[in-house]
Amino acid sequence: MSEALESRLRALDRRVGAVGLAAAGGALLAGLWLMGRWVSHSAAIAAGERTALSVAREDLDLDLAERQALSDLVSRDFARAKASAATLSRSRKALFEGGLALSEEKRLLEKQLEIMSLWVRLDEEADKLHLVRGDQVAESLGLDGARPRRVGDETRSLPRAATIVTKERFASTERPKSEQVGGQLQWEPPQVGTSMRASALGEFVLFTKEGLVIHGPPLKELEHDAFPHLCLSLPRAVAARLYAQSFVGTKILLAPGAKP
Repeated sequence: MSEALESRLRALDRRVGAVGLAAAGGALLAGLWLMGRWVSHSAAIAAGERTALSVAREDLDLDLAERQALSDLVSRDFARAKASAATLSRSRKALFEGGLALSEEKRLLEKQLEIMSLWVRLDEEADKLHLVRGDQVAESLGLDGARPRRVGDETRSLPRAATIVTKERFASTERPKSEQVGGQLQWEPPQVGTSMRASALGEFVLFTKEGLVIHGPPLKELEHDAFPHLCLSLPRAVAARLYAQSFVGTKILLAPGAKP
């Protein structure tokens, strides 16, 4: 065993010739040169790829920055639009409420104008009761001979004009009373007497400041005649129409030449 190993070592230890040594060296150098060329080529390729990757990364970073800026812009625009929508909703609500308030104020002003411009004129010659708005007769109602008169023991003179102070669908001759007793207000409500409701004055009763009472046909003439008052008893349809069209504060002219 040792002899075989020794012979092998001796065979390896034999000197190589110059030509073989040169060939082996040339082969080794050629291999190293080829390896260097390959490494250089691979390094050049890797450097190019690295440069391309760097450029691509810069493009991606730029694209990401642009997208982020666009996202921020959209977010700001959305927030601004949301705030604007809320402001617009409040503005529209305020405008709508203002419109309602103006409409209500217009309605009230028109009603006030209607109340202020209306007055009633008694025309005995034509046997008519004229409802006048401004200077124009809006409606004429037939009196059927009804005239202002004193009833009962009434001593007051008939006024030339009267102003409506109370409107009552049904009314009794017993009127409410109020007085101060011991520093306290004592109030006696109407319709507490012995007369039945509306028996004396009928329906659609208008009380005036001057004492004139305008009403429909009385249900009981005896009770009506026993109640001292200045009276204008109208036909029921006329009394109902005057009651519906007149207001508290409406002026009624009874004598020719009287002014509203």
